[in-house]
Amino acid sequence: MMCNGFAALALSFVLTAAPPAQDDDQPIDVVLATPDSELKESGASAELLRSEIAGMRPIGKLDWHTDYEAAYGEAAREHKMLLILFRDEQNPQVADAYERDILAASDLESALSRVVRVALPLDANRPFVIPELPDQKLLTHSAFKYLYGRQGIAMIDLTSPDSEHYGQVVSAHPFTPGRHYTATSTKIVLGLPTGTVTQRALIYAVRLHPAAPISTTDGKCHSYLCKQAKEASNLMAMYGSVGHHDWGNRQGTIAAQTGRSAMEVAAMAGNTSLIDAAIQVVDQWYGSPAHWGIMSTPAAIFGYDLVRDSSGNWWGTGLFAN
Repeated sequence: MMCNGFAALALSFVLTAAPPAQDDDQPIDVVLATPDSELKESGASAELLRSEIAGMRPIGKLDWHTDYEAAYGEAAREHKMLLILFRDEQNPQVADAYERDILAASDLESALSRVVRVALPLDANRPFVIPELPDQKLLTHSAFKYLYGRQGIAMIDLTSPDSEHYGQVVSAHPFTPGRHYTATSTKIVLGLPTGTVTQRALIYAVRLHPAAPISTTDGKCHSYLCKQAKEASNLMAMYGSVGHHDWGNRQGTIAAQTGRSAMEVAAMAGNTSLIDAAIQVVDQWYGSPAHWGIMSTPAAIFGYDLVRDSSGNWWGTGLFAN
């Protein structure tokens, strides 16, 4: 439980009569473009696979797909993450610079080699799988809503068919004026733990912060704590105020499930984009010595999540247990 230093922070973010939270983390089925029979084939090396697929181009020393269907199929076959670069070909200067200065950098080569990569124009069509709905743009799929129709990078988790995150967009980072993606921030995206797009966005913001609190690097991301963080954020959105609502019961439940004693941090950001909201929430925690002290302490397990209410405001929670 937070000490009295939390009170000032909580009071400064009260939102009166906030509408209930929207459930943004429902599973989203991204179109599986490659036939199931093809996905079940085995024995083909990555080199052979690439030689059989038309539409590859190099960025730095690595080959990138230019066809979504082929890239998705390879990632599904090899149980890898799929990294998508959406480019605005009408104004390619930003994407060109990102490819040249960031994606081609030698210190990203190892991290990029562990994922399947595809570069697509903003107007790339979805795979033609519904005759009644031809030529729909891939970026208009609800799975990519946190790219807000802009160029940027996204990741789809295809690492484990048994995972609740399989086939979901789990990272979405639009290129926004004034917010630049460097080799460091891109490497953070590539190295995030398994989770939903909102969970990974908040962990990204924590790891991006210059003060680099060690709770997410020394410990292990725990799926149960992430779900509890979502529940806590939902409670804040429902009550319309930052706080540790029902903490006594929740702390006991966490202890029973994990065998560990938990601590919690909480904050709220206004109506903005997902990544901007995550960064704002982390900045609020940084401004509170009590919050930052918890986040800067080693934790055996941790979990984060953000929830957006129907007014567009974001409620963020971090949980840590030892």
